[in-house]
Amino acid sequence: MRPIQFPSCMRKGLAQNAVRLMLLAGATAPVMLPGMMIAQAVNGSLLGTITDQSNAAVPGATVTITEVKSGATKTTKTNESGVYDFEALQPGTYQVSAVQSGFKAAKVENVAVVVNTTRRVDLSMSVGSTDESITVSAASEVLKTDRADVAVDITSQQAEDLPLGTNRNVQGLVALAPGATKPHLVHSNFFNAQASLSTEVNGQSRLANNLEIEGVDDNERSGLLQVLIPPSEAIESVNVSTANYQAEFGRVGGAVMDMILKSGTNAIHGQAYEFNRISALAAKTRFQTTAMAPSVYNYTGGNIGGPIIKNKIFLFGDYLHIADHQGQFNTVSVPTAAFRAGDLSAGGTNVYDPTTGNQATGTGRTQFNYQGRPNVIDPARISPIATRILAMVPLPNINGTSLTNNYSKNTHFVRTSNSFDVKADANIHNEDHLSYRYSWQNVDQNQEPIFGIAGGPAQGANNASGTQTAYNTALNYTRVFSPRLLAEVRLGLNHYRNKARQVDYGTTASSAIGIPGVNVDANTSGLTSINLGGGLPSNLVGTGASYPWDRGETNIDLVNNWSRVVGNHGVKFGIEYRRVRDDLFQGQVYGQRGVFAFTDGQTALNGGPKTGIANYMASFLLDIPGSGTGRDVGVKDASWRENQVFAYVQDTWQASPKLTLNYGVRWEFYDPPTPRKAGDYSNYEPNTNSLIVAGIGSNPMNIGLATRYRYFAPRVGIAYRTDAKTVIRAGYGISYQSWPDNLNTYATNFPLKQNNAYNPLNSYTPALRADGTPASMAGGFPAPLLANVPSNGIITNAPLAAYYAINTKWNAPYTQSFNAALQRALPAGFVLDIAYVGNVGIRQPQYYNLNAGFVAGAGAAGQPEYAPFGRTQSTTTFAQATSNYNSLQVKLDHRFNNGLSATTSYTYQKGLGYVTSNSTGVGSTNFYIDFHRNYSRLANDRTHTIVQSFIYQLPFGKGKKWANSGFVSHVAGGWQVTGVMSIETGTPFSVTASGTTLNAPSNTQVANINGKFRKTHGIGTSTTWFDTSVFSQPLTAAFGNTGQNAFVGPGFFNLDASLFRSFAMTERVILEFRAEAFSLTNTPQYGNPSSSVANSDFGQINASSGGASGNRTVELAGKIRF
Repeated sequence: MRPIQFPSCMRKGLAQNAVRLMLLAGATAPVMLPGMMIAQAVNGSLLGTITDQSNAAVPGATVTITEVKSGATKTTKTNESGVYDFEALQPGTYQVSAVQSGFKAAKVENVAVVVNTTRRVDLSMSVGSTDESITVSAASEVLKTDRADVAVDITSQQAEDLPLGTNRNVQGLVALAPGATKPHLVHSNFFNAQASLSTEVNGQSRLANNLEIEGVDDNERSGLLQVLIPPSEAIESVNVSTANYQAEFGRVGGAVMDMILKSGTNAIHGQAYEFNRISALAAKTRFQTTAMAPSVYNYTGGNIGGPIIKNKIFLFGDYLHIADHQGQFNTVSVPTAAFRAGDLSAGGTNVYDPTTGNQATGTGRTQFNYQGRPNVIDPARISPIATRILAMVPLPNINGTSLTNNYSKNTHFVRTSNSFDVKADANIHNEDHLSYRYSWQNVDQNQEPIFGIAGGPAQGANNASGTQTAYNTALNYTRVFSPRLLAEVRLGLNHYRNKARQVDYGTTASSAIGIPGVNVDANTSGLTSINLGGGLPSNLVGTGASYPWDRGETNIDLVNNWSRVVGNHGVKFGIEYRRVRDDLFQGQVYGQRGVFAFTDGQTALNGGPKTGIANYMASFLLDIPGSGTGRDVGVKDASWRENQVFAYVQDTWQASPKLTLNYGVRWEFYDPPTPRKAGDYSNYEPNTNSLIVAGIGSNPMNIGLATRYRYFAPRVGIAYRTDAKTVIRAGYGISYQSWPDNLNTYATNFPLKQNNAYNPLNSYTPALRADGTPASMAGGFPAPLLANVPSNGIITNAPLAAYYAINTKWNAPYTQSFNAALQRALPAGFVLDIAYVGNVGIRQPQYYNLNAGFVAGAGAAGQPEYAPFGRTQSTTTFAQATSNYNSLQVKLDHRFNNGLSATTSYTYQKGLGYVTSNSTGVGSTNFYIDFHRNYSRLANDRTHTIVQSFIYQLPFGKGKKWANSGFVSHVAGGWQVTGVMSIETGTPFSVTASGTTLNAPSNTQVANINGKFRKTHGIGTSTTWFDTSVFSQPLTAAFGNTGQNAFVGPGFFNLDASLFRSFAMTERVILEFRAEAFSLTNTPQYGNPSSSVANSDFGQINASSGGASGNRTVELAGKIRF
């Protein structure tokens, strides 16, 4: 099917026309809108109403604002309603003054303006001479009076003073926003070299977030990580908008997070700092029996800012060096000596000889019995390759008889990072502001494997070394044509390059142990991965499938915004063009070296008792791999090119002194992605078993993906001020998200990549090669096929492999969000927000296997593509389903006043949907036979969440309430305590079972429950966290009776705290020492328990999270500020 074509005026070059459209918008804006407001992605706004003592409007008053640190000033006049409005303000602290003949001058000081916020300052003028003035300080309690979006602002003080783990990453403070999950690391250390944190907001996938630095795209498109993360000491403010966004923000369904860096000012200011963390001050984990592995963490840097020309040109720069030498405590499962010798009698299940009985169905098999010992395999039948592999794996070293979690060893991980930011601002004159920023980072890393050159399962089998280099740069120009007409042009560039190699790169380790056909070149060098189950690990040996990789992304961002004030209306519009480039060489599902996966069914009895760890081990010893066996061999490098165009218009109408309405619409266009050159994409057509190759013959470069022009996203909000201390707000909006995946969908298909996926005909038979013969380690892998693409670009009779079938009628997912809120200023400087926040996700993506088993018990016969094409491999596409989220969100704020700054947030929520995004991206469908079984609580849903942050300067010493003079003031003064406390209920999990008896490929089997789920709260290998006796393995070809995510795991309590002491060395130089403790109470966050009845550790919790969510760690730091 041919794609929808562009109109002829756009067909020759979308990028050129997007730029032309932006220039046209700039040329016609003053004519079209004789008065308007600027985008706030890098700026804030300040408005208000000026009245006299009788509350009547004061028109024509001259209002002047001055930014205190830079001296920049702006002036305007109030309109007939007494309203004034300043747009495109640099974040900072302002002084607002008003003058009108016949009135005393009015002045308000210490007015904080934050990025993407509207600050209201109303002034009351008294009759008198203009030579007289009344000056007040802005109230510490700041109400959101003119917008209905849901957002939090993180100040520079919070970014610097609150305890932050994970490289002092300010992303950790997103947890202060109600509705946000605790920020956490995703992907491997190598893929996520910058240690970006992820969070899910209001039940949405983390892929629905949009991350920016000063309005410039800072997303790693494929994994939605933040590419460049400035040091917390360089942060001026961070705005996190979580619902009902302003119309200028798009490509989002979760949170928009925009970081603003500090700028130079008229005074030279800066700091130098060192943070140090060592293992000697850390507590052991609950499961650690060995000595702490030596660890040293150093976070060293500084920054400086000041004027080049006072009041005109300013410069700010920072540098950061991170040296992270982590000692890692690992506990993994290794086969016991008896298991290695074929004695599986301790496994607790029966093991059956696959050469007996009906080999096609697995019925009638005979139980293994060697020399009168049941469940023991004749040593003569054990694969010599398996024996060689096991020789690389150490024996258990933890006392006891456990078959799992029986080996521990310390390893080391080393990360070295260097980064800097440079930012220049120029107030050319009052009408022109120019700024430029350049941010750069380089990261080098190395992970020591637990089994040496053989790799192994510890640390996610990321046994590798890697380098990442990234930069993000932006040029921003703002032009003030008049106090009511402004324009902005912004050009940004975001780039990174990431390389990683497995520890045995360059070796012929697979050939050395007798697995042929693996090590054919440098990219396929190293050891094949061996995957087991039942409690034994994936990657018993080897390294994760993704290695080696080499990837790079370059995103170009061009923005033009115009704005004007007309009466009580503030109208703004803008257009944005983004060019996205992604280039990738990477293994995917099975990796360049391949995977041999050993499952339980090959040594089980069809209709017999349940299976377990012994069956997995037996399949391995006998060299009978099952489902999940295969190899990806790269033939070409994948590439991605995409154009995105966005436009918006929005009006903010101050309908009355108490009522403000926001309404607007956003338009989003996503050009269907194309490869760098013809032949670099293909799409599988399951109805004809053929591959459509992009750009060959009459095939379009975008492989026929429909072009959509109707992504319109309305936004509407209302804010009503019942009095000076109370605001009622409500909002509704639609927001779209872009293509949900990385290059998986395009990078895996032949001829770009050859994918050898070997699957069995049913749960009880061995995996089969393409020629129908059983797969085995002894047989290895065949030579890669050469790509021979016909001139028409259609490969018929596609090779037997796993494919992605892209839905060419794809429609972008979107979210309808809505909220209603009450905000009230309370005594003592507190502000209370109580809000209902909800959303409905439409067309939310999930991986869906078109060739899954749709008949229980039928094996391959129940797969739609088996009968016509002999295919048992997966055909993955995107299904689209719905989700819904409802919550009560409460926030109590106390901005810094009387030495105290505090934020308390509470969320009571429930999120439901058909799938939850996993740690690397889009989630997968679990149930195909009964699709509605997928609808359940979202896996990241926590019913209750409380987060409390505080910064408190103790009231002692000079200038404080107590002990403010003499010797005592020197001892007691300068102390400060800060902290972040998190309390969360647990996340849902499913109790699963072996899928052998279900015999329906790609379906997830769940356990039966006979009784009531009861928590016993046991931790460790000798007990279970819940009563496992009520669960059992279904023994028929039907699903168990438990539901998806029907049970809830352990909750979480964490307190991170800091103690500061500051010394005034001179009037401008401050010396600061601090001690910080992460998990001060040493209450680790435990993961959900082992939840498969087929695992020998079923019901156990054997590990806790590391870092700031694990055992207590202590950090010492020193700073010099000037």
